Amino acid sequence: MSKYSKIGLFLFLLLTSIFSFFHKNYIYGYILLLLSLVPVFLIFRNEFLLLAFLKIRKKDTKGLKKYLEYVKSPKLQLTKNQMAYYYFLNGILYSEKNIFQSEHYMQKALDSGLKFKQNIAIAKLNLAIAALSKGNKKRAEFLLLEAKKMDISGLLHDQIQIIKIQMKRIGNINRPDPYGRK
Repeated sequence: MSKYSKIGLFLFLLLTSIFSFFHKNYIYGYILLLLSLVPVFLIFRNEFLLLAFLKIRKKDTKGLKKYLEYVKSPKLQLTKNQMAYYYFLNGILYSEKNIFQSEHYMQKALDSGLKFKQNIAIAKLNLAIAALSKGNKKRAEFLLLEAKKMDISGLLHDQIQIIKIQMKRIGNINRPDPYGRK
Protein backbone atom coordinates (compact mmCIF):
# COMPACT_ATOMS: atom_id res chain seq x y z
CA MET A 1 0.00 0.00 0.00
CA SER A 2 1.50 3.34 -0.99
CA LYS A 3 1.85 6.19 1.46
CA TYR A 4 -0.67 8.23 -0.55
CA SER A 5 -3.36 5.56 -0.23
CA LYS A 6 -2.67 5.46 3.52
CA ILE A 7 -3.24 9.21 3.67
CA GLY A 8 -6.48 8.77 1.70
CA LEU A 9 -7.64 6.03 4.10
CA PHE A 10 -6.84 8.28 7.06
CA LEU A 11 -8.85 11.16 5.60
CA PHE A 12 -11.78 8.89 4.79
CA LEU A 13 -11.89 7.46 8.32
CA LEU A 14 -11.50 10.90 9.87
CA LEU A 15 -14.32 12.42 7.81
CA THR A 16 -16.54 9.42 8.54
CA SER A 17 -15.91 9.80 12.27
CA ILE A 18 -16.75 13.52 12.10
CA PHE A 19 -19.93 12.64 10.21
CA SER A 20 -20.79 10.13 12.95
CA PHE A 21 -20.31 12.77 15.64
CA PHE A 22 -22.69 15.14 13.83
CA HIS A 23 -25.35 12.43 13.74
CA LYS A 24 -24.85 11.76 17.45
CA ASN A 25 -23.34 8.28 16.93
CA TYR A 26 -20.59 8.90 19.44
CA ILE A 27 -19.51 5.26 19.82
CA TYR A 28 -18.94 4.86 16.06
CA GLY A 29 -17.28 8.26 15.96
CA TYR A 30 -14.76 7.30 18.65
CA ILE A 31 -14.10 3.89 17.08
CA LEU A 32 -13.53 5.42 13.64
CA LEU A 33 -11.37 8.16 15.14
CA LEU A 34 -9.16 5.55 16.80
CA LEU A 35 -9.06 3.48 13.61
CA SER A 36 -7.96 6.56 11.65
CA LEU A 37 -4.77 6.64 13.73
CA VAL A 38 -3.64 3.25 12.35
CA PRO A 39 -2.91 4.52 8.82
CA VAL A 40 -1.07 7.52 10.29
CA PHE A 41 1.13 5.16 12.29
CA LEU A 42 1.74 3.03 9.20
CA ILE A 43 2.79 6.07 7.17
CA PHE A 44 5.73 6.66 9.51
CA ARG A 45 6.39 2.99 10.32
CA ASN A 46 6.04 0.70 7.32
CA GLU A 47 4.42 -2.60 8.29
CA PHE A 48 6.73 -4.71 6.14
CA LEU A 49 9.86 -3.12 7.60
CA LEU A 50 8.56 -3.73 11.11
CA LEU A 51 7.95 -7.38 10.27
CA ALA A 52 11.40 -7.61 8.65
CA PHE A 53 13.04 -6.31 11.83
CA LEU A 54 11.20 -9.01 13.78
CA LYS A 55 12.58 -11.63 11.37
CA ILE A 56 16.11 -10.32 11.91
CA ARG A 57 15.73 -10.81 15.65
CA LYS A 58 14.80 -14.43 15.01
CA LYS A 59 17.63 -14.77 12.46
CA ASP A 60 15.13 -15.89 9.81
CA THR A 61 16.64 -14.78 6.49
CA LYS A 62 13.91 -16.39 4.42
CA GLY A 63 11.24 -14.42 6.27
CA LEU A 64 13.36 -11.27 5.98
CA LYS A 65 13.62 -11.71 2.22
CA LYS A 66 9.87 -12.40 1.98
CA TYR A 67 8.90 -9.18 3.75
CA LEU A 68 11.43 -7.07 1.87
CA GLU A 69 10.02 -8.37 -1.43
CA TYR A 70 6.62 -6.93 -0.48
CA VAL A 71 8.09 -3.47 -0.92
CA LYS A 72 7.84 -3.26 -4.70
CA SER A 73 8.64 0.43 -5.20
CA PRO A 74 10.44 1.91 -2.18
CA LYS A 75 10.14 5.50 -3.40
CA LEU A 76 6.35 5.32 -3.44
CA GLN A 77 5.79 3.18 -0.36
CA LEU A 78 8.43 4.51 2.03
CA THR A 79 9.48 7.81 3.49
CA LYS A 80 13.12 8.95 3.30
CA ASN A 81 14.09 7.50 6.69
CA GLN A 82 12.32 4.24 5.92
CA MET A 83 14.24 3.95 2.64
CA ALA A 84 17.51 4.09 4.59
CA TYR A 85 16.41 1.15 6.72
CA TYR A 86 15.07 -0.69 3.67
CA TYR A 87 18.54 -0.49 2.12
CA PHE A 88 20.11 -1.41 5.47
CA LEU A 89 17.96 -4.54 5.74
CA ASN A 90 18.81 -5.52 2.17
CA GLY A 91 22.49 -5.04 3.00
CA ILE A 92 22.15 -7.37 5.96
CA LEU A 93 20.29 -9.90 3.82
CA TYR A 94 23.03 -10.01 1.19
CA SER A 95 25.97 -9.76 3.61
CA GLU A 96 26.37 -13.55 3.78
CA LYS A 97 25.65 -14.31 0.11
CA ASN A 98 27.11 -11.48 -1.96
CA ILE A 99 29.33 -9.00 -0.13
CA PHE A 100 29.52 -6.63 -3.12
CA GLN A 101 25.74 -6.33 -3.38
CA SER A 102 25.67 -5.85 0.38
CA GLU A 103 28.23 -3.07 0.00
CA HIS A 104 25.98 -1.35 -2.55
CA TYR A 105 22.97 -1.45 -0.24
CA MET A 106 24.93 -0.39 2.86
CA GLN A 107 26.38 2.60 1.02
CA LYS A 108 22.88 3.60 -0.12
CA ALA A 109 21.66 3.24 3.47
CA LEU A 110 24.39 5.52 4.76
CA ASP A 111 23.71 8.04 2.00
CA SER A 112 19.96 7.96 2.74
CA GLY A 113 20.57 8.71 6.39
CA LEU A 114 20.57 5.98 9.02
CA LYS A 115 19.68 7.42 12.41
CA PHE A 116 21.02 5.11 15.09
CA LYS A 117 24.74 4.94 15.75
CA GLN A 118 24.68 1.17 16.17
CA ASN A 119 23.18 0.71 12.70
CA ILE A 120 25.73 3.10 11.22
CA ALA A 121 28.48 1.06 12.89
CA ILE A 122 27.10 -2.18 11.40
CA ALA A 123 26.93 -0.59 7.95
CA LYS A 124 30.50 0.72 8.18
CA LEU A 125 31.70 -2.69 9.38
CA ASN A 126 30.12 -4.36 6.35
CA LEU A 127 31.68 -1.73 4.09
CA ALA A 128 35.07 -2.41 5.70
CA ILE A 129 34.69 -6.13 5.03
CA ALA A 130 33.84 -5.39 1.39
CA ALA A 131 36.81 -3.04 1.03
CA LEU A 132 39.09 -5.66 2.55
CA SER A 133 37.80 -8.31 0.18
CA LYS A 134 38.55 -5.96 -2.74
CA GLY A 135 42.08 -5.47 -1.40
CA ASN A 136 41.65 -1.84 -0.32
CA LYS A 137 43.28 -2.10 3.09
CA LYS A 138 43.50 1.64 3.81
CA ARG A 139 39.80 2.20 3.23
CA ALA A 140 39.02 -0.85 5.35
CA GLU A 141 41.13 0.54 8.21
CA PHE A 142 39.39 3.90 7.94
CA LEU A 143 35.92 2.31 7.95
CA LEU A 144 36.84 0.08 10.91
CA LEU A 145 37.97 3.13 12.84
CA GLU A 146 34.67 4.87 12.10
CA ALA A 147 32.72 1.74 13.03
CA LYS A 148 34.60 1.57 16.33
CA LYS A 149 33.71 5.22 17.06
CA MET A 150 30.02 4.61 16.30
CA ASP A 151 29.83 1.39 18.35
CA ILE A 152 28.98 3.06 21.65
CA SER A 153 27.65 -0.06 23.34
CA GLY A 154 30.56 -2.30 22.34
CA LEU A 155 28.47 -4.94 20.59
CA LEU A 156 30.74 -5.06 17.55
CA HIS A 157 34.03 -5.14 19.46
CA ASP A 158 34.70 -8.82 18.78
CA GLN A 159 33.90 -8.55 15.06
CA ILE A 160 36.16 -5.51 14.71
CA GLN A 161 39.02 -7.36 16.40
CA ILE A 162 38.55 -10.39 14.10
CA ILE A 163 38.72 -8.15 11.03
CA LYS A 164 41.85 -6.40 12.37
CA ILE A 165 43.52 -9.80 12.81
CA GLN A 166 42.58 -10.71 9.24
CA MET A 167 44.00 -7.40 8.02
CA LYS A 168 47.32 -8.17 9.74
CA ARG A 169 47.43 -11.58 8.04
CA ILE A 170 46.78 -10.01 4.66
CA GLY A 171 49.49 -7.45 5.36
CA ASN A 172 52.01 -10.20 6.13
CA ILE A 173 51.14 -12.23 3.04
CA ASN A 174 51.47 -9.34 0.60
CA ARG A 175 54.77 -8.06 1.99
CA PRO A 176 57.67 -8.93 -0.31
CA ASP A 177 60.65 -10.81 1.06
CA PRO A 178 63.52 -8.32 1.34
CA TYR A 179 66.16 -11.08 1.19
CA GLY A 180 64.62 -13.02 -1.68
CA ARG A 181 65.76 -12.93 -5.27
CA LYS A 182 63.80 -11.23 -7.94
